[in-house]
Amino acid sequence: MPGMRLEPGMKWPAGRYLKALLKTIVVVTLIGSLSIASAARLPSAVSGKKSASPKLSGKSVSTKGKGKKRLNQAHSKKEKKEAKTLGPSEFVEKRAAAVYAALLSRPPRGLPSATVLVATSSKKGPWLASLYERNLVEASAQTERLSDKLIMFRVLEQAIGFKAAQYYPRTLGLKEFLEKHRLVDNQGRLQADGERIEQALFAEFPAGFVVRPAVGVAPMETRKGLYPEGDEFIAALVAGKFPGYEPKHFRRPVSSHILDDVASGEAVVLQDDVILRAESRKKLKSRTYREVRVHTYENKVVADSIPTRWVQETNVDEESARRVEVFVGEFLDALPSRMLSRQAWGVDVAVFDNGELLITDIVTNRGRKIQWSSYLEQPRIIGAYARHFEREAGLRFEGVAGLLMRNNFGNYFPYWDTRIEKSRPGLNKLLSYLPPLP
Repeated sequence: MPGMRLEPGMKWPAGRYLKALLKTIVVVTLIGSLSIASAARLPSAVSGKKSASPKLSGKSVSTKGKGKKRLNQAHSKKEKKEAKTLGPSEFVEKRAAAVYAALLSRPPRGLPSATVLVATSSKKGPWLASLYERNLVEASAQTERLSDKLIMFRVLEQAIGFKAAQYYPRTLGLKEFLEKHRLVDNQGRLQADGERIEQALFAEFPAGFVVRPAVGVAPMETRKGLYPEGDEFIAALVAGKFPGYEPKHFRRPVSSHILDDVASGEAVVLQDDVILRAESRKKLKSRTYREVRVHTYENKVVADSIPTRWVQETNVDEESARRVEVFVGEFLDALPSRMLSRQAWGVDVAVFDNGELLITDIVTNRGRKIQWSSYLEQPRIIGAYARHFEREAGLRFEGVAGLLMRNNFGNYFPYWDTRIEKSRPGLNKLLSYLPPLP
């Protein structure tokens, strides 16, 4: 309106009207062209009779996970008692062994069957609900604990031994480290100066180390972890100003504030500095890396599932993307197939300019019936998974919703909103109002 002024916090109304107009155009275009595109992309029909399963619930699945029920989270009295009596190293070894044994003890998922899912919505929530209802993706105490970097590394070690560190950064709990090198007394009080701590760290991580939260990513974390330099961490630890460790932490396992439960019992972990490790093998032109998210299901990489990053940065070229997919595929092939049954992961891989590749994170659903990757908001990722489940798990997403998902239009408008919300001010914000390409 002429003369209209926006108060702080108000949004420009033209943006809302522009998006509404563009949405209308997109819908009309979809109705006219989607069936033609689908004919070229549809997988071969699933043979056999349709199952008598009910239609999918249209209820949305929360992706935040706060306050939601999780499966198999009740711990026995014996387990709680052990948590109070075992030392840091013994506790995490026992916990990781239990997770690995539980993964191997499950019966593998059956062979593909003629299952038809009548999708009532192409939105992310109902689609995720369909996968959990069919027990295609596991949400359990095991997937919760695998979200802990230390538990993940220990389980990988049990599965493939020394090869684990070829794919995933060598990981050590801070309390484990202090205990192993006798840097604290039996009450957890530090009994060493900075020089002795530095020597112990060099013995464990000759190429350098980073400090990271055991679960998740901290807001201030960079690709060098919580501290840009190791000396800063050592100084904070010696001065008693490192918030990730207090003497009382040493005497009992620490509960993760993200999981609201005990996983490895560690608040923070020490890991190989992947940048310095890559440079130790071959000189880098730049001491950084590009990160690629690869989505997986069981022992396979989901084809065409590398997302567009929310925060725009230089994307890897197609050749590098294929190398990353092959690398993750080799990693999955090395693991026992039964361990991967019903496991859906988001795998982050660092791509260095000297040709080195290394996994930096493996993201699970943290034991909840939620998304295992924030990029599942993107239609092309839902589409990649939908086609993968139809091809590999004998599913069939039918109806208009199935057609939309299969052709990279599932969750389209919620994704469009998210894209606008997360885009940077300026040209990126303006371009975000244009309809996303499928």
